[in-house]
Amino acid sequence: MRSHLLPAVLLLLLAGGCASRTTSSPAPVPTPDQVAGPEPTTPEGLLPGIPLDGLTAEQRQAVAEIAQEEFCYCGCPHTVSQCLRQHGGCHHAKRMARLAARLVMGGLPKAEVRNTLARYYASFDRPRRAKLDVTGFGPPLGDAGAAGAAVTLVEFSDFTCPYCQLMRPVLERFVADRPGRVRLYYKPFPIESHPNAVEAAQAGEWARDQGIFWAFHDLMFERPHALSPDDLVSYAREAGKDGADLAAALESGRYRYKVEGSQAEARAAGLRGTPTLFFDGRIHLVPDYSEWMLEFTLQDEEEWQVKQGWSRDAGD
Repeated sequence: MRSHLLPAVLLLLLAGGCASRTTSSPAPVPTPDQVAGPEPTTPEGLLPGIPLDGLTAEQRQAVAEIAQEEFCYCGCPHTVSQCLRQHGGCHHAKRMARLAARLVMGGLPKAEVRNTLARYYASFDRPRRAKLDVTGFGPPLGDAGAAGAAVTLVEFSDFTCPYCQLMRPVLERFVADRPGRVRLYYKPFPIESHPNAVEAAQAGEWARDQGIFWAFHDLMFERPHALSPDDLVSYAREAGKDGADLAAALESGRYRYKVEGSQAEARAAGLRGTPTLFFDGRIHLVPDYSEWMLEFTLQDEEEWQVKQGWSRDAGD
């Protein structure tokens, strides 16, 4: 479990709870070109065109300092602030500044914002992506027929995790509102210290084989404090299925190997807690699971897939 920001600042730092994430070293930065003219002294001057509404004066100053220190990932040799002021055609400087402002507004200290930005942009490199197997973990939510275009989301989650419960409606609405752009696979990662987590995960895989996974998924998330084996069997009967077969599956551990395989894959891919989301194998490292952030990173993923990199600054 991890703490999150709720809608204005939904699902903030996913660092505590079901464990914390590791950090990677910031990407090396180039030496900036000297930008002619006097340096602005106000956040508004250093961040032209970036909305700063809702930020305190201290937060605005922090965003401005980050923009003066971080280099734009479009590939130009300028800081984000320089790019904003000198290269109006560079949309990545605008996006980086908006992301920094979002993270600062969410309460992250400046050093953590800089580290998060570095990890976020570095995560798009193909060698860093996990190869996640979704065979046997369908059907996905979303347009399964758009396999050539849609971004594949893989969620590792625990039916007993309160933060997974918070993320569930946001993520499902996000997918439903973007037909043809994204599809979602659910893979189990039960936290074994949580009562009935392993049993619920196995029941989910049983329901998948019965063709009722998503309905059973919703039912278990709606009743997180009633997931004993007896409860699960009663839900199977409620769904019109053979409760005795589910009871036998839980007793024998029929799905234990499948659940443990999902857990091992997730750990190897860098998971440190639940929920964890992957965009085409790229772990979502930004401590924000709001619709705003999901759309932001989906747009970046779509650009990366089309161009196999970032759009270059038109001014260079």
